[in-house]
Amino acid sequence: MSRMTGKNNITSKQFNRGLLLKLIATKVCRTRIELSKATGLTKMTVTNIISEFMQQDLVAECEEEQTEVCGRNPILLEISPKAPKVIGLLIFRDRIEAVLCTISMETLATESIQFDSLTKEQLYEHCFAVIDRLLEKEKHILGIGVAAIGPVDIWKGVILNPPRFYGIRNVPILEVLKERYAYPVFFDHDNNSAALAERLFGIGRNVQDFLFLGISNGIGSGIVSGGELYHSHRGIAPEIGHISIDRRGPLCVCGNRGCLELYANTHIVLKKLRAAAAEGAGTDDPSGTLETASFADFCRMPQTTGTEAVFEEMLQDVSAVLVTSVNILHPEMIVLGHDCIDWDERHVRRLEELVNERKVVHDQSPLPVKKAYFGKEAQLIGAACNVVNQMFKGELSSYIL
Repeated sequence: MSRMTGKNNITSKQFNRGLLLKLIATKVCRTRIELSKATGLTKMTVTNIISEFMQQDLVAECEEEQTEVCGRNPILLEISPKAPKVIGLLIFRDRIEAVLCTISMETLATESIQFDSLTKEQLYEHCFAVIDRLLEKEKHILGIGVAAIGPVDIWKGVILNPPRFYGIRNVPILEVLKERYAYPVFFDHDNNSAALAERLFGIGRNVQDFLFLGISNGIGSGIVSGGELYHSHRGIAPEIGHISIDRRGPLCVCGNRGCLELYANTHIVLKKLRAAAAEGAGTDDPSGTLETASFADFCRMPQTTGTEAVFEEMLQDVSAVLVTSVNILHPEMIVLGHDCIDWDERHVRRLEELVNERKVVHDQSPLPVKKAYFGKEAQLIGAACNVVNQMFKGELSSYIL
């Protein structure tokens, strides 16, 4: 665990409170003694802050930890059931989802609306609908976090011009939600949000530098560097799917040629899998099952020579971009999300093998490739994390701390 030092002076009051809540909510520390050791704050400072939290129904004591040594067992701490809850909103190409979570990211309720066409006005209506349904269940809300497909302008809270998004452009989603709801609202790219969820509560909790890769009908990424989610000065999220793997390749909607998205997004790979499976089956598929099989279906079913070749081509293409990214960022881990969660474990290991074979730095520490702890929910949970992360930084002091 990296040391997260607190500050023993009056001007750092909100910082210290956010830090202690983070350590309790993420279960890094469970006792007052652990909190003091982890932060460098005095035992008295920790005790006073925890007392305030308990008075505010933010933190509660739970069962005593059983120890073998003599003396009083330490009292465990946890986020109080009475603490405010968080709403996360995910805006994707075929659905809008919302989740109601505790500060510790325990899911309490979800709402979802699916669609195959959309206008900007319908987008707003769907967002309002799923949030309103959750607010009927819970009014004690800390804030609303939004995660959206990109490209986005994070600082302005605008969804810019996502490919294959029904021609919808320049959506000021942050402004619209702030006008409607009397809660703080925070916004980020969907894969940035997923990376944040994995860093705070998931597989990246003890990792300082990792790259999150999400593959669906688009390909996106999030970067954690030095333990913090990376944001550029301009507020534009990384777009790994638009790194070219063939400068003479087909023209992408972004204006570049040969982008990874044109070769390895799930929809394109699925077409190749169906074609390869149909060719291999010949007349052995009279019901046409293979023509309607999903990407997840193909990941689960036994592979033919043809379908295995399609997966190998996908992994080769993805690894080409990952090696480039690894050689620039030198992360400790690659975390896979979205439809990569459906991959057979041998495909994960094959991608790991390809990246480690080709990365420029060959040392005693192979770069692991792992699936996201939150699976396909990483982006949705990440939306809620956009709120609690502000609290952990002490930025919601006027509202709660």
